Amino acid sequence: MAKPRAKNTRARFTKEVSVMGWIEDPDRGVLLVRQAAGPKHWTLPGGKVKRGESLVKALKREVFEETGLRIQVGSLLGVLDRHDKDAVTLLFAAVLNGRSSGSGRRQNEITKAGYQASLPKKASPSAKYFWSARKGPLKKAPTIPASTHQLPALTESS
Repeated sequence: MAKPRAKNTRARFTKEVSVMGWIEDPDRGVLLVRQAAGPKHWTLPGGKVKRGESLVKALKREVFEETGLRIQVGSLLGVLDRHDKDAVTLLFAAVLNGRSSGSGRRQNEITKAGYQASLPKKASPSAKYFWSARKGPLKKAPTIPASTHQLPALTESS
């Protein structure tokens, strides 16, 4: 008779996965949202990926919940690995879906949303990292234990 298998009691370490969207208007302003709770940071739209949810579906859901906008998700632009939070955030390029009206539901966790030409002083650490990688250096570099990986820009071949 076979022995019953012992349950695996080892802890499984995982990282929380979040997604953010880099959405620009024609004037190259970037869509930011202002959090309603906590430190009330300005940040890029996005949030946590639910178990079993694809990254693209999660980003579309989060942007719609926060802004009422429908988007199309493009390429992966960068990765932020937050060692202090056991979290990883993936930044995707996104564009508004032609049918977006911007007048959808907005969660209570967001007080404002709009395009910004510069990053407000009270920005989240992840927004600071991604902003500096996409738009240029900030006056004061963020000081959180993290590593980033920016993917090379795609060049158009003639």
